[in-house]
Amino acid sequence: MLSVGIFSTGKTGSLLALAFAAVALGQNLSPAQSAPAQTPSAGAPSPPAASAPPKIDDQASFIVVGVTVRTNNAAEASQEGKIPQLWQGVMQNGTLEQIPNKAGDALVVVYSGYASDHTGDYDYTLGYKVTSADKVPQGMVARTIPAGKYAVLNSAEGPPQEVIPALWQHINSMTPEQLGGARAYQADFETYDQVTNWNDMQMAVHIGLK
Repeated sequence: MLSVGIFSTGKTGSLLALAFAAVALGQNLSPAQSAPAQTPSAGAPSPPAASAPPKIDDQASFIVVGVTVRTNNAAEASQEGKIPQLWQGVMQNGTLEQIPNKAGDALVVVYSGYASDHTGDYDYTLGYKVTSADKVPQGMVARTIPAGKYAVLNSAEGPPQEVIPALWQHINSMTPEQLGGARAYQADFETYDQVTNWNDMQMAVHIGLK
């Protein structure tokens, strides 16, 4: 069985990847805009979101190399979403193992190139933090996370299809005062450390602030 980052290929790994990718599309959706697959069943309690106020970090600049798609939340909430296919391709082909100069094993998702705000197009890049982008594999891109102030929020622990949308819905419900500043819509990113239990995983979101 071929190892791909924190995942494995094969039926189980592919299903996990598809589930993981599907929830990622909710990153900028408001609760009313969330895709049907992410909506709790009637009468069910809402999945947990972040339980603590955001931590404000002065983030140093770094580079992520990975695969990317240009999309928007309206498309991802329909049958035309590109993010699940991106994850599926990575899981099936071991694409990210081609990345040289990796600075760790944590997967990183970068949201950049915002056309406007959460309602517009953006670039979704899945890859790894690198120490150098001098050798970017064919078909991949390098994204630079700019230095600056970021609000850091952690999801609750639980299944990704619950905790990831819940965290983004929580973020989108926050005022600039609650978040620690107005969103810059320049670059946001998610980090996923090595996951050993998919029913009890946790991730962190870094929101770029003005």
